Amino acid sequence: MADWKSVWSRRQAAGAGSPLQALIDLDGFDSGAGRIREAAWRAYVTEIAGRLGMHAGDSVLEIGCGSGAFLFPLREAGLRVAGLDYSPTLVAAARAAMPDGDFREAEAGEFAAAPRSVDFVVANSVFHYFPDDAYADRVLAAMLGTADRAVAVLELPELDCRDDAEAARRGLLSDREYEAKYAGLAHRYFRRESFSSAARRHGFDAEMFGQSIDGYAQNAFRFNCLLRRISPA
Repeated sequence: MADWKSVWSRRQAAGAGSPLQALIDLDGFDSGAGRIREAAWRAYVTEIAGRLGMHAGDSVLEIGCGSGAFLFPLREAGLRVAGLDYSPTLVAAARAAMPDGDFREAEAGEFAAAPRSVDFVVANSVFHYFPDDAYADRVLAAMLGTADRAVAVLELPELDCRDDAEAARRGLLSDREYEAKYAGLAHRYFRRESFSSAARRHGFDAEMFGQSIDGYAQNAFRFNCLLRRISPA
């Protein structure tokens, strides 16, 4: 049976396009309903950075960073970037693209609240690969314990949209192609309230909004969650 870790560990760069487009493609946004072009990606990262109030000199850590496509525009804007991912291929790509970043190979579930905090902790398009809700809760708690200012959990599949999302994904392939590609590879879906509840428990405010990347066919089925630390009175 296939599993997501083996899929991402075998991922290979296509070697075409700009440096950022190559990272976007390597992170899986290169085909079907998941295809995203560089201009749309830059607009997406810029929107999230603006909503969070990220500025040059701030530090950001990404959990499940893949090849570093989300971090790449932030580094260009002067942020200090770091990330972890379980795929040696993708971590190597992130290191090559951002040699001044701090990237390491590790499971998201191995991440515990860091002894030294960072300004922002993000996870983009990774929570739906987690094995169960307890694992997701553990990672989120560690992210909230590490971020000085805010946490962003992005590209979350909406539980109420699961049937439509699965039908849309299946509709892109024949039954045989779908089973060959996705056998044993389930996505996890989430309710917004679970993130709001976690925010309240850890002293954060929560902002939820639907995904809106230009040309991205998954927009209707995904949402983003920004959790900002509440300053002491």
